[in-house]
Amino acid sequence: MATPLSAKTLLQQHLDQVGVARPGDVGWIHGANSRARLDTALVDPGVHWVEGDISLGENGQVIMAHPPATTSDLPFTDWLHATVAAGKGAKLDFKSPAVVEQCLAEAKRHAQGKIPLIVNADLLMGPGGTPAIFEPATFLAQHKKYLPQAILSPGWRVGESGSSYSREMLTEMWDLLRPVRGPVTLCFHAWFLLTSWPDVKWLLDQTPYTLTVWGQIGDPELLGWLRKYTNPDRCFYDVQDMAGNQIHVMKV
Repeated sequence: MATPLSAKTLLQQHLDQVGVARPGDVGWIHGANSRARLDTALVDPGVHWVEGDISLGENGQVIMAHPPATTSDLPFTDWLHATVAAGKGAKLDFKSPAVVEQCLAEAKRHAQGKIPLIVNADLLMGPGGTPAIFEPATFLAQHKKYLPQAILSPGWRVGESGSSYSREMLTEMWDLLRPVRGPVTLCFHAWFLLTSWPDVKWLLDQTPYTLTVWGQIGDPELLGWLRKYTNPDRCFYDVQDMAGNQIHVMKV
């Protein structure tokens, strides 16, 4: 019986599939929720991973849309198949619990082994946030059933009134993820990461997890801080400037 691959080995296999050596070298497109935005991303050699928001549409169709939007010109099925055909990585950012199982099953059938996959949802309440709409144990069980080798990317639901991720929030997430054997990347809003850094670094020191930094950055000091204090060997950077353009943090 083959020995299961370690989380570190699985992560490197995902990176190798898109031709990068470390998480910090990944080029992203964020919110590829329309045909036009997806088409642009799929022909861009600087985009290694496509992030899209998966929602339940008005007619019960699974669509690519970020709430509160309930319509889109891009069904999930079309998004997934086009991304697979282009050989890009796919980040499935779930916005509705009702669509998770069918989308993971479809990704298992049509994408697993062909492209690297990240499975993402906000599972816990974070700084300034409201209670999460996902039941964490159910989401983790669905991930394990369909795509256990995909990178699991849990996050916290945050709000503008927040200030930082507390040690309690981080410990709650760590306790939740202890049974997970595959690669994990924890999602942190860029501003809240800065204010929480001692506690986040503590968690990194205890685990093999990577970070995914997200959000818009308008302050060059924050960008400089990310370059100085975060490790591109353990950090994905899905951040944008205030106009929505992707920032390649490690390219000075």
